[in-house]
Amino acid sequence: MKTNNTIYKSANGKIKALDFYNSILKDWTTPCREHQIITTYGSTFVLESGNKSLPKLVLLHGSGTNSAMWKADVAEYSKNFHVFAVDVIGECGNSAENRPHFKDKHYSDWLNEVFEKLKINQATIIGCSLGAWIATEFAVYFPQKTEKLVLIATAGITQLKLSSVLLITVTSAFGEWGFNKINKMIYGDLDIDKTALQFVSLVQKHFIPRTELLPLFSTTELENIACPVLFIGGETDCFYNTTKTAKRLKKTVANVQNMILKNTGHVVVNQSKTIQQFIKP
Repeated sequence: MKTNNTIYKSANGKIKALDFYNSILKDWTTPCREHQIITTYGSTFVLESGNKSLPKLVLLHGSGTNSAMWKADVAEYSKNFHVFAVDVIGECGNSAENRPHFKDKHYSDWLNEVFEKLKINQATIIGCSLGAWIATEFAVYFPQKTEKLVLIATAGITQLKLSSVLLITVTSAFGEWGFNKINKMIYGDLDIDKTALQFVSLVQKHFIPRTELLPLFSTTELENIACPVLFIGGETDCFYNTTKTAKRLKKTVANVQNMILKNTGHVVVNQSKTIQQFIKP
């Protein structure tokens, strides 16, 4: 298992990023309970909300962010679900800084340990980008524990656009102009929330993103997904070809619905009503 304890550029930068994240959590509008779940991959931070008698819903954020991305959606989801927003290990949240290899099902095993510690027998999982990749892997290896999948701008179905990654890497060296250019590529024409923009700025200054490519799922793996799947992606996603992703999912997953959003990039927002309709018990 690969461990990396240097995911921030400096100790001071880590403090700045996490302090800002925790200030967002203090302003969390939905009543929640915080947990630190101990796993063999390190401690995992979880925000739990909703009535415990309701069906389980697990939220997995993308790379370079944390569970704060779900703040606007949790209130709605908590009406019908017992919700668990999980900070992915090795990312800029309150979980361990451990970064196991993407191969050898480490992430699905990690998530399974989280399920076991939280006594979740089965859940619907909503994942975004990296989180969607983890959710897909979990559905492949733990189908009995996966009720439904919602994959937002998912990785692992089609190849990453390396040209975009190269452009972002080069552009990041150009200060504020580069910062604005990168955000334009990722967010498109979205009106970015001021708080979110502040956190994105802190991440870009202080966080060291992973550079390994996420493995593609094989046809056999995708064909083994038994649960209903909803894929949502933007037609102008700078990282993945959304049309190709939808076509491959349609060809390999037995029960899938694809939704391609026009004039939308990698970041997908305001889809909680559509998702609720799909995941409703």
